[in-house]
Amino acid sequence: MTALFLKILNMSITAGWITVAVMFFRILLKKMPKHFTCMLWALVGLRLVIPFSPESVFSLIPSAETIPETLPHGAIPEIHSGISTIDRMVNPAAKISFSQLSAGRSGAEALDILADGAVILWLAGVLLMLCHMILSYLRLRRKMRTAVLLRDNIWQSEFAASPFLLGLASPRIYVPFHMDRETLSHVIAHENAHLARKDHLVKAFAFCLLSVYWFHPLLWAAYALLCRDIELACDERVIRNMEEKERKNYLLALIGYNNEEHKKNPTLTCPLSFGEVDIKERILRAKTWKKPGAALLALSLLLCAAAALCFLTDPKEKLLTAPEPFGRPYQVESIAYAALQYNFSFTPQTAPLYVLTSDYQLMESTDTPVGLDKSDGYWALCGKAEEVRLTEKDLKNYITEYPDPAAEETFVHELIKENKKTWVVDSSSPDNPIFYYIMQQKTGETYLSYGYQAQENPHIRWIFKLSPIKEESLSAETLHSHRTKYIGDNSAVGNIIYNLTFPEDMAYRQFALQTDDEEPYAVTITFALSEENKEEYALDAPNRLEEVALLRQNACILFSLIENAEIVNFKLVDEADDTIRPLTLVYTKQWAETETNCDLWKESETKEQFEVLLIKLRELFSPYVHYSF
Repeated sequence: MTALFLKILNMSITAGWITVAVMFFRILLKKMPKHFTCMLWALVGLRLVIPFSPESVFSLIPSAETIPETLPHGAIPEIHSGISTIDRMVNPAAKISFSQLSAGRSGAEALDILADGAVILWLAGVLLMLCHMILSYLRLRRKMRTAVLLRDNIWQSEFAASPFLLGLASPRIYVPFHMDRETLSHVIAHENAHLARKDHLVKAFAFCLLSVYWFHPLLWAAYALLCRDIELACDERVIRNMEEKERKNYLLALIGYNNEEHKKNPTLTCPLSFGEVDIKERILRAKTWKKPGAALLALSLLLCAAAALCFLTDPKEKLLTAPEPFGRPYQVESIAYAALQYNFSFTPQTAPLYVLTSDYQLMESTDTPVGLDKSDGYWALCGKAEEVRLTEKDLKNYITEYPDPAAEETFVHELIKENKKTWVVDSSSPDNPIFYYIMQQKTGETYLSYGYQAQENPHIRWIFKLSPIKEESLSAETLHSHRTKYIGDNSAVGNIIYNLTFPEDMAYRQFALQTDDEEPYAVTITFALSEENKEEYALDAPNRLEEVALLRQNACILFSLIENAEIVNFKLVDEADDTIRPLTLVYTKQWAETETNCDLWKESETKEQFEVLLIKLRELFSPYVHYSF
């Protein structure tokens, strides 16, 4: 239910943009025929109903998903409106509010409480709105039970302060008693125009949408304006073929209902009826109405088409071409600074690995003495990097002790002097007040500071010089391009296998796919090697640990890239004699996901996620295999 609510929330935000646009068009093009304005409101309705929209370079929607519908573990909720100014205003305030809410609770627990509360409130609002619609209809229907049939579907009632239409399947026209013949003919013409346009159904559907999106103030305004525009469109439909004199009589009929009694009309509060709204505006509009020319009609039609193209489509997903140093994993090359007040310190070999993702997130390996959150097993999301200005004075204030004050002066000065850009990642909380600075140097080098936002003494504990993990044998991009849901996709599975690295003493022969109707589905890869080497694999010989680790890693990669694969077999046959019984190393998806503590298919959903997964597998299985990104 939470996922549904977040989807509804995002759809309401995207619909808000087109609502603002329609309001602007109403003001800008006052002479536009109102049935075209109703068409524009229909676009708002479509945006509220259709959960998915095609992408287009012409889209004027800043972001299709302002509020993330899924959040990584430990992440603080942020909006991504597509407008950086709005994000910068909202996210810091949201972060403070969330920290206050989560006091004494884990972030995940606080997020669940917040989401559950929002869902309950939303459902309560939907229920109240629908109850109001049904009860107001029943109340009005009860009042009209004493109505007298005049003719056809036209009824007269003492409780009808002004003419209105009531009902859905078999709507009736209700009019007051004692109406003169000419006024009655104009009233019936107007109500029949509603029937011809199916306005009674449109209004009911619009109110149902408003019931679902009751929390969005712009949509209340949109509903009110839609009701006005429907009435004006009906007036235009009625008077377009009238002579001047007949039009004046129509205006007099409208003026007759511009009184206090009309304002007490119960139909004004019933979503399933059509009463006469905003009589003054309708009189002014009808009085000044002129038949639209071909140019205005063409412009109105063009505007509707352009609005559909720009607001019924989502923005094309931007290729993540983040500048250096983002979009790659890093290891610590050297430790440029370590605070002296601590007994423990890292070496380049024991320091965490880091990933600066293409969407500006910082991730840290947590299999270390210090880490943000070890509950994820290997990686923690530190937070999003925001570009900031870091001065020499700022950096000096964070460096509390340095073996040689003169050397400190030089180090800080050179670091800032050569600095090209700086990003801050503030993941601080009362329990874990950690912050990071990512410093990109003009030379291309990258430094990462690891600091504590202590209340009394904020300081930097380490400054690491980072180096990208070397690009060697395994290409994440190539492998991920062949990701497939089905083991029966022979081409994709083959390409994955061809791009994997296997032990040098194993000669690849072939692969076979178990794709029968009955599960489990399996992929079997056959290799040839000497009898002696085969025995070493069978006995888990110490000199084969590296090769076995590589096979295990490859099995996990195959499970991550083939969704319905359940078993991976590595079949080792004798290179000299195929009749000798082969050795088969069997790995199951259950084993792989237990080893890695994750859903492998989900962890490879995007190229960036797959890059992180490869690093995790590298750490887990073998220190000898490197990856390229």
